[in-house]
Amino acid sequence: MSKLENNNQTPTIMEALKEAAGFLQVHQREERVAELLLLYHLGIKKTELLMKLRDKVDPVLYAAFRKDLEEHVNTGIPLQHLTGEEEFLGRRYYVNRDVLIPRPETEELVLGIEKMIQERLPGKQLTIADIGTGSGIIATSLKLAFPAANVIATDISERALLVAKSNSKTLGASITVKQGSYLEPVHQLNQKVNVLVSNPPYIDEADKAQMADTVKYFDPTIALFADDKGLAAYKAIVQGLPDVLAFPAVVGFEIGWQQGEAVQTLLQDRFPAAEVEVRKDINGKDRMVFAWIEQ
Repeated sequence: MSKLENNNQTPTIMEALKEAAGFLQVHQREERVAELLLLYHLGIKKTELLMKLRDKVDPVLYAAFRKDLEEHVNTGIPLQHLTGEEEFLGRRYYVNRDVLIPRPETEELVLGIEKMIQERLPGKQLTIADIGTGSGIIATSLKLAFPAANVIATDISERALLVAKSNSKTLGASITVKQGSYLEPVHQLNQKVNVLVSNPPYIDEADKAQMADTVKYFDPTIALFADDKGLAAYKAIVQGLPDVLAFPAVVGFEIGWQQGEAVQTLLQDRFPAAEVEVRKDINGKDRMVFAWIEQ
């Protein structure tokens, strides 16, 4: 087990950061974790941190910081599981091992859906379904963007729904949560939706060996992996779309970077007249598929 060697119990903030960054670098972990974790333990923002670089770190806080840093290096536990939170579109969300940690590409999915709603469904009464909601980031974000919308968040995991409920309540978003597989909860609610969005499991089990330990050992397996080369969830959802959509409708999926053509084809085959677009993320990789379906 790797341990920090410095025994100084009262370093300055600058010394603590330098020591931690070096420790992370040696063990091939991201150096930015040092600053983010220290900010969490100190309970301050970065602007305040920069003003206090020469201040001494409280010994108790320093010990807790070192403990978390060593655990991250030795086990790969994500920073977000140590802090219990992650930012998404400027808001703080509670996360734990029952849900996926929010990622930047999902922010792009939400912003893409918001834009399509504004352009394609202006002034419409919205019923939005977030399939596989996890921590509730998509459902909560869309409810806050469109307060008059009826937003349904579904997940097969009861524990994930507890996290989603907590986050939506904390952020003042009134959403309906319902447990079940894919579209089953929407059927049970006897609802028709004109916006459906999903970040489902889409990783092929065969790719597990190449994944980072911070993901494969800590994110919930049920939210990561899908059969049929990662396409099983998309096939199940697309197959059932005609029964739950109120036309015209907007549909958006997050996808694996090599799945764009396959998911586009699934939607186009099910709805030949639909406008279906594969969209790249900020890194230039196919990561989203959007569809405008009029009938």
